[in-house]
Amino acid sequence: MSQNKEKRAELEIQAAAIEEQLTETVTEYKKIGNQMLIAGGIFAGGYLLYSMFSGSKKKGSFVGDAIKSYALALALSYAKDLLVDYLASLEQETETVEETSSEKA
Repeated sequence: MSQNKEKRAELEIQAAAIEEQLTETVTEYKKIGNQMLIAGGIFAGGYLLYSMFSGSKKKGSFVGDAIKSYALALALSYAKDLLVDYLASLEQETETVEETSSEKA
């Protein structure tokens, strides 16, 4: 009977290790997926703004063109700032997780 208990305990340890690895992998894939989703959204939004403002083949006024260019630059700058903030928060989370896992070891 004790041999069965030892095998069971060993299998439970292996199952816990595999579960932890899977959890880490899923978490990593979620972070990558979020990053790709944000980058894709920024790219799509930038392209949409670009196509919206540059879609006209008519010659516009200098002031109108300047306002459109400024609005596009402002929108892209804001999107860049959001992306940089998001990446900084991910880096901070990664450092926190690394510190926590090194303390456990």
